[in-house]
Amino acid sequence: MKNVAQQFITQKLKQLTVNELLFYSKKYRISISEQEAAAIVKALKKNKENPFDPEGRKRMLKKLASITSKDTARAVNQLLMKIAKEYGVEDWLK
Repeated sequence: MKNVAQQFITQKLKQLTVNELLFYSKKYRISISEQEAAAIVKALKKNKENPFDPEGRKRMLKKLASITSKDTARAVNQLLMKIAKEYGVEDWLK
């Protein structure tokens, strides 16, 4: 069941919209501009890394940092962790 849920979440990341990302960033008080959100969404659509694998997530965040900034990549990681915690799956990201 965990694998199915992880596949679902990974697919959702690939389908994330700029408005959804901005909604979550406001909800969790994480500063992401509209331009950064657009770049992040574009990168997530192309992402082939597994966000549940620590090394895969690290590579994904490095790519985001190269597209936006280190601060934005850190913000995305914080956002991912807070959303995972909200849904009770934070241990999947360790």
